[in-house]
Amino acid sequence: MGFDVVLYNRDGCRLKTIFEVSEELHSEIFHSKKTWRSYLELRKLSDYYLTDENFSGERLSNLISDLINYKVFIPVFYLAEYEAFIDVISKSEISEIHIGGD
Repeated sequence: MGFDVVLYNRDGCRLKTIFEVSEELHSEIFHSKKTWRSYLELRKLSDYYLTDENFSGERLSNLISDLINYKVFIPVFYLAEYEAFIDVISKSEISEIHIGGD
C-alpha cells in the first residue's frame, strides 16, 4: 500500500481522483539516496508510516519544486510514476493536497 494523495480544488472541494504513490517509489526516493534530507518539503514525506501532511499555497509550490529538482535522482524505471505524481499535483485546478501514509 502506498501513499494516498487526496486532491482538493480551488473551492476546497475534494476531487474524486485519488493518486497513489507506490511503496516502491517511496522506497526509491527515501532509502536509496540521502540527498532528500536537504529538500525541506519532500523530507516531510520520508516516514512511510507516520506521514499525514497537507500542502497548499507556498508549501504546495515548494513541494512541487522539491520534486522537480529531485527528479535527477530517480532511476528511469520509476520516472513515469514520479512524473505522473508531479503532473497531478501541479494542475492549475489543484489548490491543496493531503498525503497520508499507511
